[in-house]
Amino acid sequence: MIKLKIKTHSGNEYEVDVTDYNAAETNEKLNTNEINTVAFGDIILSRIDIKSIVPHY
Repeated sequence: MIKLKIKTHSGNEYEVDVTDYNAAETNEKLNTNEINTVAFGDIILSRIDIKSIVPHY
C-alpha cells in the first residue's frame, strides 16, 4: 500500500491508501482535457481541482 496526500485548489486535503501509484500515468490523466475526474482509492476528485499529490512510501 502507498499513502497519498492530495491537496486541492479548493483547500481540501485527503490522505488515501492505494495499491499502486504511477506518477507519470497520473500526470497524463490530470493534463488530459477529455477527463473530468480522477479516482484515488475511494476518493474521486475533479482533475482541475487537484493541486498536488505527494506519496508517502
